Amino acid sequence: MEVEQLYGDQVRIVGVPGLANERQMIQFVEGTGSDALTHVPDDDGEIWTRFGVMQQRTYVFINDDGAWRTSGYGSLQEDVEGLIAQ
Repeated sequence: MEVEQLYGDQVRIVGVPGLANERQMIQFVEGTGSDALTHVPDDDGEIWTRFGVMQQRTYVFINDDGAWRTSGYGSLQEDVEGLIAQ
């Protein structure tokens, strides 16, 4: 994943497939070649619910003090670059 290659030393990217079990997550990771990223299964939707995620392709940005915000309508790379610039 290009964003991980560009900014992996400054941010950690974690994939959380909502309502997917571990087997489904592994199939997705293998199919997309995103095995360089950390992935956490969320088969009961608890993580998505905690952060108010309602749909795929939502990004949750969590800073060092635990404050967070969501995004998902733009480019992940642009969002990450904006956060780094702050």
